[in-house]
Amino acid sequence: MNYFKLLSIILGVVLSAYYYLDTYVLPTLYIFDPEVVHGIVKDSLAMVPPGNTTALFYEINTRLRNVYGDNVNPYNTDDWMFNNAGNAMGSMFIQHASISEYLIFFGTAIGTEGHTGVHPANDYFFILKGEQWVHDLGDPDPIIYKPGDLHILERGSVQQYSMPTTCFALELAQGWIPAMLPFGLADTLFSTLDLGTFARTAYFTGKAMIESALRGKF
Repeated sequence: MNYFKLLSIILGVVLSAYYYLDTYVLPTLYIFDPEVVHGIVKDSLAMVPPGNTTALFYEINTRLRNVYGDNVNPYNTDDWMFNNAGNAMGSMFIQHASISEYLIFFGTAIGTEGHTGVHPANDYFFILKGEQWVHDLGDPDPIIYKPGDLHILERGSVQQYSMPTTCFALELAQGWIPAMLPFGLADTLFSTLDLGTFARTAYFTGKAMIESALRGKF
C-alpha cells in the first residue's frame, strides 16, 4: 500500500468521524437553549433600571442559575479578565465553559473594533448595553444591534464588528470550543504579551471546563 492511499484512507476515516460527531453527538451535549437565554436577557432588561449594568449582570446570572443550576457559575466582580482577540480588546466573565459550549459576559467600557474570527461554532451575542455595529462584506451600511437584540454569527462566517462606545453583551457559543481557544489567546501570546491575563484566562477557562466535566457536562 503506497503512502498516498494510506493517507487517503486515514483522511477519510477522520472526516467521517468528524461528521458523525459534529452532526449526531455534539448537539446532544448542549445545555443552553438560545431562545430561553434570549428570554432571560429581555426579562432582565425590563426588570433592571437602565444604566445599572452591574445589577443587570447579577439579575441575568440569577435567572440563568434558576434555570440551569450549577451549570452557571455565580456572578462576582473579582473574576473578570481582559481579552484580546482579532485586534479587539474587551473584558469577560466566564459563567460556563465546556468542550461544547461557553457562556460569558463580554464587553468594553470605552469601545473597541476587530475581526470576529472564523469558528467551528455558532455564536449568539445578546446585547445588554450600548450598541454593536457589524460589517458584512460587500454591504456599505452597518447592521446595528441594540439592548435586547441578538446577533448570530454562524459557524464558518466572518464579519468585522465594532462596539463604538460602552457596550456589554451576554455571549453563548455552541460548537467545538477548544478549537476557538487559539483565536482567544493568540493576541495575548504574540502581541500584548500580557502573561498575567493569559494565566487568568487559562486558569478560569480550565477550572470551568473541569467543573463541567465533573458534573458530566461536556
